[in-house]
This record gives sequence, C-alpha cells and structure tokens, in this order.
Amino acid sequence: MSNSGSGGCLAQIIGGAIIVLIAFSISLIEESQFHLIRQAGKKNDLAGYRSYLNKYPQGRYATEAYDSVITLWDAMDFESFQKTVPGFHKAINSYNHMCSDYNNTDFRTRIFDKMKSKCEEQYNIASQINTMESWYRYLSIAPGDFQFDAPERYQAKYNEIWGTERSAWKYVSELNTIEGHEEYEKNYPNGRHYAEAEKRAVSMRVDNVFTGQHESLPSMTRTSYGTGAKSHVSVTNSTEYTLTIYYSGIDGKRMIIPPHKSQSLDLSNGTYRIAASVNTSHVRSYAGAEILRDGNYDINYYIQKGYR
Repeated sequence: MSNSGSGGCLAQIIGGAIIVLIAFSISLIEESQFHLIRQAGKKNDLAGYRSYLNKYPQGRYATEAYDSVITLWDAMDFESFQKTVPGFHKAINSYNHMCSDYNNTDFRTRIFDKMKSKCEEQYNIASQINTMESWYRYLSIAPGDFQFDAPERYQAKYNEIWGTERSAWKYVSELNTIEGHEEYEKNYPNGRHYAEAEKRAVSMRVDNVFTGQHESLPSMTRTSYGTGAKSHVSVTNSTEYTLTIYYSGIDGKRMIIPPHKSQSLDLSNGTYRIAASVNTSHVRSYAGAEILRDGNYDINYYIQKGYR
C-alpha cells in the first residue's frame, strides 16, 4: 500500500510539474507576442508587423497586425504599394501567389480587394490620358487579374497609330525616339520612310554609345581603291556574341552579325561615326570614326582580354 501511495504521489508531482511547464511556456509565448506587437506599434511600419505575422500568423494580436498592415497600405502610392505586397508583379496572375506569405483567408481577400482598388486608380489614370503609352505602362505594372480591358484598349490605340503608314510616320516623327523609328522599320520594311527611319534610329544609337562609357573602335583596313560614289565594307565577327554595328553619316545603316560570321554592305563615301556592341552586358560598347573614300574596307572584331 505504501508503495502504491508513493507512486500516486509521484504521478501527481510530475503531472503538476508538466502543468507548470505548459503554463510557463504559454506565458513566454504570450510575452513574446506582446513584445513584438508593441514594438511594431511603436515603429508603425510594415517590417514590424510582418515580423509578428511571420512568427505568429494566427496569434492573439494577428488581427491587429493585419489591420495595421492594411491601414499602412492605404496611405501608400501605387509604386510603394507594389514593392511591399509579396509577389506583386506583372508576371503574377493569381492573388493567392501574391499573398502566400500569410495563410489567412480573410487577409487574402483583403489583399485582393486592396490590390484591385490600387489598380483601379492606375487604370483610371491611364483611361484619362488614353494613349498607347499610358495603356502600355498600365499593362506593364498591373497583374493579369487586374488588367481589366486594358489589353483591348492598348490594341485599339496601337491599331489607330500603326494601322496606316501615314499615321505611323506622323507618330514616329513626333515621338522621335529610337524605339519608335525601329517599330516603324519593323511594321513597314518597304515603307517610303524606311531609310529615314533607319538613319534616325542609327544616329541616336550611336549618340548613346558615344556619350556613355565605351572603348575605342579599331580602324578599318582599306584593301583596294575605286572611283565610285560608294565604298564596300566587309565585317567579320570573331567574338562569341551577336555583334551589332551602326554607321551614322551620309547613310545610316546597321549590321547584325552572328558569332564567327561575316557580312558586308555598301555606304556612300564620307565621314561616319561608328558604334559596335555585343549582346551581353559584360562587354563594353566601342565607338570611333572613319572616312570612306571609295574602295573596299575590311575589319575583324574580336574581344581582347582586359576589355570586357
């Protein structure tokens, strides 16, 4: 009997100790939660509330933290809001992905509503401006779920501008950008303004290279002489990259040469600014000038160690 009594007493002691430990653990968790939410409240920033929610997504103060996050989002402009919402990007088409950091159905719904509201603000701005550029910008920043009829409205504006060569050239001339002229070339390869569009685009490309950081372009070798109005230029690309060369002068021409291939073109005699670049950010562009005096010219481009 005495042994049995001792065992029961021991069980009671152990049971009591476990209860005390559980209560102590709960107390520590409560204290930790209170400390985190208090610190977040003092700073009143997203980082603090996220710190709490990441650790206690279903905690005692989770609702307070969720409410505070929504309140802070309300005060943000669209660009700032984009950067703070998890996964908010044009490539994300599901709000479930956007708010995957928080496994809370109610909060996901609130995120969805908040995103929709923010996107509607930007949609209204695009609609007021109602240009191809405004719709393009909206489509580049709005996730698929919130693009509404923007793709159709962008396409309508695109067709309005690029539907005829006349309207396209008018638009390109007023816009006066590299992208505009190159878009004209793509849409109207046989257009009456093709040569002018290429010349302008090439000139602006060369300007960009000359004004940026670049290496000096090696000189071409004149291999023969002639008496005509044009010179023949042959280029070999000995690099492992696709090489693009721009010639800006009396003519405006470009050559796009695959790795380890050669191409040639005829240019009117005169002075040319020349720029060359390859399709990698690890290699600087090159720029220089040449005077073509009729004849044949050869040049071989390669990448020398130390000039990447």
